[in-house]
Amino acid sequence: MPVHRADAQHDVVGPYNRLSASQANTYLACPRLWFFEKVYRFKMPQIPVLFIGRAVEEALCRVLRDSPSLVSASAPSNALGPSPFLEDGQPEEETHPAWPARNLMPLFPHERPSSRAELSEWARARCAMHLPPALERMKEAWEKDERRAGDWAEVDEAMCLEMVVNGVHFHLDEVERCFEKGGGPLLSAWRCGDRPLHPAPDGYPFPSFAENHPLATDAGITWAEAWEVARPWFVDPDAPGFTMNAIHPEHWFQGEYDLVYRWDGTARIVDIKASLGANDRSGDYVEQMRDYAMLWYVTHERKESVAGLEIWYLKHPSIKSVPVPSNEELELIEGELEGLWKRLRQQTPSLEDCPPSPRPVRGFSAGGVPATAPDEVRCERCDWRAVCPGGSGPEQPSIPSSYQLPGASSLTPLEPIGSLDPRVTVRGEVFSVRGRHGQRPAIVHIKQDTYDAQIQIVATEDSEGQSTVEVELERGVPLLVRNAVFSVNWKGEIVLKIDPMARVEHDTDPSEESSSLFDKQAKHNIAGMVVYTYEKSGIGKTGKRWSRKGMMIMDATGATKVEGWADDWNHQYDLVQEGDTVALANLGLDAWASDVRGDYTRQSTLHIMERVNGSTA
Repeated sequence: MPVHRADAQHDVVGPYNRLSASQANTYLACPRLWFFEKVYRFKMPQIPVLFIGRAVEEALCRVLRDSPSLVSASAPSNALGPSPFLEDGQPEEETHPAWPARNLMPLFPHERPSSRAELSEWARARCAMHLPPALERMKEAWEKDERRAGDWAEVDEAMCLEMVVNGVHFHLDEVERCFEKGGGPLLSAWRCGDRPLHPAPDGYPFPSFAENHPLATDAGITWAEAWEVARPWFVDPDAPGFTMNAIHPEHWFQGEYDLVYRWDGTARIVDIKASLGANDRSGDYVEQMRDYAMLWYVTHERKESVAGLEIWYLKHPSIKSVPVPSNEELELIEGELEGLWKRLRQQTPSLEDCPPSPRPVRGFSAGGVPATAPDEVRCERCDWRAVCPGGSGPEQPSIPSSYQLPGASSLTPLEPIGSLDPRVTVRGEVFSVRGRHGQRPAIVHIKQDTYDAQIQIVATEDSEGQSTVEVELERGVPLLVRNAVFSVNWKGEIVLKIDPMARVEHDTDPSEESSSLFDKQAKHNIAGMVVYTYEKSGIGKTGKRWSRKGMMIMDATGATKVEGWADDWNHQYDLVQEGDTVALANLGLDAWASDVRGDYTRQSTLHIMERVNGSTA
């Protein structure tokens, strides 16, 4: 069972507070690096190679999903359409008409590959069909990313195709072993139509077939059948994101396997890497596989261990086998990870709790083979060296409590970033409603004495799937608007945003504490050290192009993004460098869940207080 969902009734951790193998590896590489990226939410530059890896894996999985008994070599990439899933990742009912494999007529036996050479030729043709649209999707995602870096024109599509083909060849080795073993111990069950709880994605519904599998034969196993039987489980590329995880029974750890082979009656986990494996990260991959072995063990009632762990380096190409830990080692791994979760996630540590103490860089040659460690320090290549004392940054950003802005008649008081709180709980009575709360965006106006505000519902459910609006919105209904995001729009109107942390309730308890609409501070002045700047743009629903600019800044108490329309920023934005100390005055606040952001408008001011080289602006 490669998917193990959370038990909603007993999950006190929640989807945003679990530990993962990548988080654990980041912390072990450097606690301060983990803090910057997981607590302060710094986002590293998004270079094309990060997206290429996802495109290669998607294309490989789509080839594995195709069937040589249903899809011809020259069929378009969408010949086997997407499987239907609900938003939570559960498959649609068996009777749902959108299951794509049921809508295709099987090829005649003579049209199916009948040897490894023919199957390899078919699979390579499918690789060539699936890679271009996968790359195009990733290019679009890269272009939309506010932290995109590098040049997509340097992407070598031929190399990407070769990596997908290499992955298919590794899979064909499994198919050949399956063929030589007569289909293995599960052939008979497969032919009879039996399917495991989470079958390998193939376009068919999840339940077992009422009769024999529609692609089965009744003689010796064929090469086309061996492809079906040997197909590993993987995350269906069309499934909703983050819904195919295996979650620890106590909910504090989760992971998502790339491939799980099960055709021989045992489970072997494979991790796909679109790389050479000749760097420090190869050490992380080994630890990740050991963590996944633990996860498999505990999600199978501690009665079943994996039979094998492999890392496929597609650019080399080579397969690295990772020794499977013993049950005693798995228990130790679990204990160490649980201890790490308690340290990092049960209660968020402070910056001081996560010192800049990087471990030595490890050496590996192509294929993840251990080699002599390079003569380099991890801090030298860290994305955050300009703002970290382990690099060239100060021990703590030194920010004054007030500052004389150019043209201002008096000192401007500066608030610590960690004190910024955009949330408020207020009472009011519904005055008008546009749209309904089940249709986004719904806009509700409320009255509070002589004041009024707009309720903007941007999330109808919280993180646990509960409704954020617990009352029928009708004129005259008394409301308690709890934990809403307070802001003022360009018209000067008060806006109360309902996101997954906010809620609209009936006002039934007068003892509930609430605020006046005019108690909340609307504008804020902050200062901090610039971590990075970013820009993003696109085309709106009206066809007009939009452009926004922003920056991530930090002080000794916290970090936040500040973002606004590109035309609203003053000229100093283009002069800012990483490590500069800046003041930002007259900002609004915005938030989504736990992320708080400064809202820069044309009434706001940016001023460079001190250059990274120590000079004043």
